[in-house]
Amino acid sequence: MNRKRLFTLLMLFGLMLTTLTAIIPNENRSIPLPRDPELMSGKLTNGLTYYIMANGNPKNRAELRLFVNAGSVNEDSDQLGLAHFTEHMAFNGTKNFAKSEMVDYLSSIGMGYHSGLNGMTSYDFTVYMFKLPTDDLEKMRKGMLILSDMAHQVSFEPVEIERERGVIIEEWRLGQSAQSRISNAQNAVRFAGSRYAERSPIGTYEVLSTFDHDTLKRYYRDWYRPDNQSVVIIGDFDPSAMLALVQEYFGKIPARENPRPLEHFFAEENIAPQIVVTADREFPMTILNVMWKKPVEPMQSFGDYHDKLRSNLYYSMFNTRLEEHSKSADPPFSFAYSYDEPLIRTLSAATVFAVVTEGKTEAALRTILAEADRIERRGFMQSEFDRAKIKTLRAAVQAVAEKKTRESDDMTWSLFGTLAHGYAALSPEQEETLIKSLLDSITLEEVNAVAAQLISDKNMFVSLAAPDKKSAVYPTEAELLAIVNSVSGSETAEYADQIVDEPIIAQIPTPGKIKSETLIRRSGVSRWTLSNGIVVYAKKTNFKNDEVLLTAISPGGYSQQPESEIAAGQMLSDYVMEGGFGNFDSVSLSKALAGKVADISLSLGLNSEGFNASCSPQDLELMFQMLHQYGVNPRFEQKSFNSFVQRNRSRYQDRMLNPENVFFNELNAASYNYHPYRKSTTAEDIDQITLEQMRGMFTERYADFSDFTFFVVGNYDEALLKDYLKTYVATLPAKGRMERYKDVGMRTVKGHKEIVFYKGESDRSFVSHFISGDFRFSDENSVSMSALVYVLNEKLRENIRELRSGVYFIQAWNGLDIYPKPFYTLQTVMACSPERVEELNLAIFATMDSIRAGAFDDKYVAAARATLQKSYEERIRTNNYWLYSMQTNLWRKRPLDGFLNLPALYAKLDKATIVQAANRYLSFDKNRLTMIMLPEQKSE
Repeated sequence: MNRKRLFTLLMLFGLMLTTLTAIIPNENRSIPLPRDPELMSGKLTNGLTYYIMANGNPKNRAELRLFVNAGSVNEDSDQLGLAHFTEHMAFNGTKNFAKSEMVDYLSSIGMGYHSGLNGMTSYDFTVYMFKLPTDDLEKMRKGMLILSDMAHQVSFEPVEIERERGVIIEEWRLGQSAQSRISNAQNAVRFAGSRYAERSPIGTYEVLSTFDHDTLKRYYRDWYRPDNQSVVIIGDFDPSAMLALVQEYFGKIPARENPRPLEHFFAEENIAPQIVVTADREFPMTILNVMWKKPVEPMQSFGDYHDKLRSNLYYSMFNTRLEEHSKSADPPFSFAYSYDEPLIRTLSAATVFAVVTEGKTEAALRTILAEADRIERRGFMQSEFDRAKIKTLRAAVQAVAEKKTRESDDMTWSLFGTLAHGYAALSPEQEETLIKSLLDSITLEEVNAVAAQLISDKNMFVSLAAPDKKSAVYPTEAELLAIVNSVSGSETAEYADQIVDEPIIAQIPTPGKIKSETLIRRSGVSRWTLSNGIVVYAKKTNFKNDEVLLTAISPGGYSQQPESEIAAGQMLSDYVMEGGFGNFDSVSLSKALAGKVADISLSLGLNSEGFNASCSPQDLELMFQMLHQYGVNPRFEQKSFNSFVQRNRSRYQDRMLNPENVFFNELNAASYNYHPYRKSTTAEDIDQITLEQMRGMFTERYADFSDFTFFVVGNYDEALLKDYLKTYVATLPAKGRMERYKDVGMRTVKGHKEIVFYKGESDRSFVSHFISGDFRFSDENSVSMSALVYVLNEKLRENIRELRSGVYFIQAWNGLDIYPKPFYTLQTVMACSPERVEELNLAIFATMDSIRAGAFDDKYVAAARATLQKSYEERIRTNNYWLYSMQTNLWRKRPLDGFLNLPALYAKLDKATIVQAANRYLSFDKNRLTMIMLPEQKSE
């Protein structure tokens, strides 16, 4: 569609809205919402629906989705888990791609599992996803053939079914956790009387281990048909040409004669509240959910959008009040959030989710219900309403500003409501026009009335999930029901909207200066030295229209502090951000920033301190004002500190009930010989932290900014950026301190060490191998390491998962560090059956040995080269990549823009380079820690 016609349509839409909202809105409720004029959609003659849209970010890429309108709820009683099994089989052979040929081909062009190739199965839907290069028609056509084959020509070869059976049983095994046990117990009540209560997508071990092949193929025959499928393609292409490809590859799929009717299933209504209390000895926190169930609401007319906007305003204000309760002196919950979204195809819910402070379940439920009741009876205040409208409008304006730089992947998921529930697909401009028009017509009284519509006496569901431990006593279901029945209509005080009515900075600092300026011509990065010694690197980009990112870093960190203050160092960042600055605590600051897009966080690590920040270009000064205030005027106040300690103590105290947390915590500590500075924070550590410790550590770490380096990347105005740097950064305190790395004696494991321990009641094991050694930093070595890890992951997937059906999950990754001297770490992690640990460990080492010997095909080299190149092409067009790469290179004492050399190095990758890297870094026969967690041994 040409720009002139699009502009005309949008103008007409705006005029129509103005006219509609000038009349009584109720008279126009049934008028259909428009559709994004840039979205091409329709049905082929066989019934398949398509959605096609051009989008240039990332360049030369297309995101593809196949949406199947069926999931686990559509399974027959002998098919439990086979919707998900079918999804797996689509990657294991089709008519035109035998066995692994599909995955091999996508990997060879850099579009395999490491680049987004995936699938997912839910109760109601199945989705397949991958991306393709659009600058090569042959690759695009082959990719379309792959997606078409998935839609109607999966092979279901008997050998491949049996291999995948083992993989999926391992996925089922991995999911046998406290979370799944609690979810199953809750769903049995929440979805009582419906199929949803008995058809979890993973299925049952009984069916997965015994089903016959035709039972699986019957599911595919019943539900994989064009009238039950949609194709979504968004990317850098000509939509008309893409439609021709859709017609060519999907139009030939025959329509199904006498298709099996697609039935929609419903959960029964409940008149009395449903209450479920479930405790599990491996559950690591206390979570309270309060829901009011209701049918999924449509989003197809102006009336629907009007109602949704009112609800969104309600939740925005409700969440602010919940946050205030969480930050109170004696908080009943550490976090609470309200929202409204579909649970399943036919059922939605107004929900409040809360992480409860230990021993305060009753108080948490009473607080949530009392606040909802107070809102229903007394309503919100005008000041709250004004802020909610400002935030809503700003989000819409920002979406329009970001439209041309949206990423195609995000856009595909924004269509999910259209695919799953038939919501109208609106453009950012249409949403902005709607919101601007409707906000003026929506009154506070209308929004206050939402409470009575959302929160009713029937269809209420309350669930409590908590750790099962001797020291904890939880209310019974009857006691929770008594609270539910007692709160409604109880007397509550009028809400007081406490705000700080003053500027972020009362006295603007007298600006400093920029002492010197240089330009790194190759990369276009500017280097500015400020009058207080701070160095700034700035890169102006157009990757995101409405984004500026900042990071600041200085040598130091909490390694400079004594061991007794490690916990304070690990918690300082979180507390300072919650404490606020000046007269603003975190709640009043959030209110003051309504409608602004600026965020900042402190970062304090073992060897460095700094800041991370982001903003919209129009809020650039605000971001720097906040940074300055956090740097020189943070709040350290006993009341907020006590609240912080309470909330975080509850967060940490039960973490080690979860076996997976225990495993990774032990691995993290043992890898560095249980060094004190590697120790994870515990609830007992938090109890020992004092406000004065926090204040003292902040003063020590942030008293002198002389050795700080700032990096700014994004769509900024350079003149304004320089002004704000001079005003808010050049005026940060600087006394000439130049800190250096402090060696606290932390080293990785040397030699061979094996740790085996028993934890967890489920029949599953976790296994990791941790390798380390010296590393010489260079672009060539970094590239060879990346290529090696890619090949290792591909071979582990093939040898351990596909060939032996031994795992669902196995992954290798590496780390690089410069202190105390340059070194690398490389580790593998897998989850598997306890009976197969020894067998699969030997297979892992054999895989590493085969790579060291060069016993792998050249296709892995080509795939590594293509994947690294394609990934780089996408990342180099993002602000985050520039920010991270510049900071990392400076920290590692490498050329700041050395990452621009990577494409040439990727192109040179060959087998010899990877083999050499394998012999250097896959040194499992030298320094290796093996960590094995087996399930607890049960007494006879």
